[in-house]
Amino acid sequence: GLMPTLEETLKRLAITFTVKDIMIPSAALVCAGDESEAAKVSNGNPDFNVIPIKREGKLGGYFERDSHIAREITLNDLISDGTSLLDLVEILEERQFSFILSHRQIAGYAHFSDLNHHLVKLAFYVILEALERHVLSSIQGRDANDKEFLSKNLNPNRFPRISEQYKRDGDAARSLYNYLNISDILHLAVKTGKLQIDNDAIREAKQVRDAAAHALENIVADYEGVKRLGRVKRECLRILGGA
Repeated sequence: GLMPTLEETLKRLAITFTVKDIMIPSAALVCAGDESEAAKVSNGNPDFNVIPIKREGKLGGYFERDSHIAREITLNDLISDGTSLLDLVEILEERQFSFILSHRQIAGYAHFSDLNHHLVKLAFYVILEALERHVLSSIQGRDANDKEFLSKNLNPNRFPRISEQYKRDGDAARSLYNYLNISDILHLAVKTGKLQIDNDAIREAKQVRDAAAHALENIVADYEGVKRLGRVKRECLRILGGA
């Protein structure tokens, strides 16, 4: 058969990582033995949204810091340990945390703040890289004169900056296209009629791409950030032709 394209390989890589890779294992969770103890443990650990309740070594419930309510763990609270990190984002758009089921036992816990794990950043970096290459190949090579095409179609304040970098690199420079960022590429594709995507979606793709590329930056700063990740993921898969 044909060798898989880079896009296909990148897409496969982006769905390889699962919640099992980033969850907090049950043994490492700060737990309580019953409801009243959970309230005390919660007061002592104000950073934790949820204090799981373990009865006779088994996780069966949890106490919520914000509502002060103890609940039983139900089917809705559970996801499989094979859930891909990209799917986990969509689950966490609906709820702030989940418990993870492995071999019919609760094996761990994931909160939306765990989306800042470096593997989630890697998955998004990879899928946005796939998007970038896919879109770039649709606009590249349509015009022998890169310079003219880019100066005509790029955002006016971007072209001088890109030319400048290109010139500065001299003989090491490959092509003007190498200096475009994801936002430039998506805007070019829209302008040349290759793609339909709105400005907000382009801005969010760039924000996520930048956060994913920097080791110290959080990809999710607050719960709204989870929704942004979900939107970026859906746009990537829509443009890449679904996963």
